[in-house]
Amino acid sequence: MSYLPSRFFSLCRLLAAGMLCLMLASPASALYDPKPDASLSAAQGEWSGSLTYRDYSSPDKMVTLPTRMFISLSGPDEISLHFIFADGPAKTVYSYEKIGIYPLKKELTWSSGVSEKSLSIYQILADDVTDKGRKLVFEKRSDKGINRYTLEIGANVFVLSKDEIDAAGVATFRNRYLLSRPGVSAK
Repeated sequence: MSYLPSRFFSLCRLLAAGMLCLMLASPASALYDPKPDASLSAAQGEWSGSLTYRDYSSPDKMVTLPTRMFISLSGPDEISLHFIFADGPAKTVYSYEKIGIYPLKKELTWSSGVSEKSLSIYQILADDVTDKGRKLVFEKRSDKGINRYTLEIGANVFVLSKDEIDAAGVATFRNRYLLSRPGVSAK
């Protein structure tokens, strides 16, 4: 009769291990995530082209850098952007950005950086979706004026431009990314 308690304890240990596994198992909540935004989903992949910007040290000088970018979805309404800039013969610069587009809230969030992280929230002024793609205009006010961006995403074109608008309402070009799919020229 001494085998009964050891068999009982073995069964209890097996039952306890099974219950522990059930408690630690993750629920399958990912099965119910929403479908991604069609324009953001279509933007996934590799892009190449240029970044042109007004030099801060010499405002009349324009600088253009060869640029590559990779886009991936990080949520149904968010994209992650990984930029690679050729900034001279022996200098490569990397940038990591995340953009979330929330049309119902008329809000766009933009987080930048790994070493020094920043988050900015912009107001969406226009969000036009056509059969050719999507065009967003968004801005953020600062103590110096307004930073206004225009983002155009199409099957083969990605354009992101920034204008700085001073207190008098005068817009000054700051920068523009002009990118296309490899093998397709951007217009």
